[in-house]
Amino acid sequence: MTETAEITLRTGPRPGDLGKVLTMHGELYAREHGFDEDFEAHVARGLADFAAALAAGDDPGRLWAAERDGHVVGTVALTDEGGGLAQLRWFLVDPSARGTGLGRRLLDALLEHARERGYRQVKLWTVDRLEAAAHLYRAVGFRCTERHPVRQWGHDLDELRYDLHLV
Repeated sequence: MTETAEITLRTGPRPGDLGKVLTMHGELYAREHGFDEDFEAHVARGLADFAAALAAGDDPGRLWAAERDGHVVGTVALTDEGGGLAQLRWFLVDPSARGTGLGRRLLDALLEHARERGYRQVKLWTVDRLEAAAHLYRAVGFRCTERHPVRQWGHDLDELRYDLHLV
């Protein structure tokens, strides 16, 4: 059995998932890219908005969690931005699951859902250091539509917006 076959995707969030998304992002981006605590706070704000919308009974979008042996090894979410626009958020593949095709599986599940829900466009924001993710985004049809320099998370970065038109 391959690593990919052992990894299952499920939708959520389930209790604890949002905390795992936050922890995984904070730890991984600090370790791999040197991002400071402001990055974790940025992720936390978005997750808090998502959780508040869920608690209010709204439909803010969907979260996917990839699990292997009961542990989350990848995440991605699609949030409803209104007017037929959705945003891809919190995309992460744990180093232990890289190279298995998991990133592509997560993106494919998200885009299938976006099409089923009738979204016209999906956007995402990222930074230039995350080239492996950007390669996956481009492979499924996203195009970089904005680029501007920023000082955030302890670094000088280029912030990038990618868009995918579904219709």
